Amino acid sequence: MNILFAGEGGQGVQAIAQILAKAAFLEGYSPLYIPNFGVEQRGGVSLAFLVINKNNPACYPKFEKADMVAILAERSVKRVQRYIDSKTIVILGPALKGGLKTNLPPKVWNVLILGKINQKGKIVKIDNLIQALNERFAKSYVKTPFLKQINLQAIKAC
Repeated sequence: MNILFAGEGGQGVQAIAQILAKAAFLEGYSPLYIPNFGVEQRGGVSLAFLVINKNNPACYPKFEKADMVAILAERSVKRVQRYIDSKTIVILGPALKGGLKTNLPPKVWNVLILGKINQKGKIVKIDNLIQALNERFAKSYVKTPFLKQINLQAIKAC
């Protein structure tokens, strides 16, 4: 499965791609992930290419067409158009017109998108996804304990 996450720097695009890759690894897959972003770390367009192949590991995680695309910011829409075809499942984040509806705070919208991608694509077991999520944000949970609760809400919201 070829998955492309797109947003702006600071929205957690790279984090959710890493989390899904880790969850796939926990299930015995050999996922490949490559970040793609400009020199601006915050505010510039950020792409994350992730390949999860159930049979053979991919040799390079960039691809021509995506099976699934998650778009978190309007600015990234143009950058992902060439990866979308008639078979691509596109998921729009809450900040975009026609995107997911939620009452959750923007801080966890990336995790909401991650949950939706996983639900639509039937990619990994929710337990592995939650384990990877908790490992990725373990330090943040120590500083901000309520973040764990709202991340779990977000990932299960779909």
